Amino acid sequence: MPADRTGRRGRTAAGMDLLISGLCRVRVRYSDTDAMAVAHHTRHLAWFEVGRTELLRSAGSSYAAFERQGLHLPLIGTGVRYNAPARYDDLLEVETRVEKRSAVRLTFGYRIVRVSDGADVATGWTEHALLDRRFRPVRFPGELCALLDADESYPSGEAAC
Repeated sequence: MPADRTGRRGRTAAGMDLLISGLCRVRVRYSDTDAMAVAHHTRHLAWFEVGRTELLRSAGSSYAAFERQGLHLPLIGTGVRYNAPARYDDLLEVETRVEKRSAVRLTFGYRIVRVSDGADVATGWTEHALLDRRFRPVRFPGELCALLDADESYPSGEAAC
């Protein structure tokens, strides 16, 4: 799914520098909905994955590239706040941003908005650990740091590469 706009850099509402962020669009399919004709709560996590995948691709990398290097980014935590229903055929915009990075962990933040009326459908986060082929934590390589970081400023207490 192609990203509409990507690679934006900016600040959070609290004024903290964002690392990288991007936007992509998804459409709610009939198979995404439940008996109430609302997108099932598990679909939001799949849309987060679409946003994360497209963000990495637009920044010049991909999950496939990580795997070819013997690196994995498994999910180790997640949270979702559901604010408004998404229904069949709604066009949604998924904003994905890198919110925090330590030497071996990466946190993405998400906001899903219904395009037709700007309704805030959901917000959430996922946390990932960088692991090697033996599933041991490893530090982010320099080229990955350059890809993920907007500048040299890091949230307090976070390790640079």
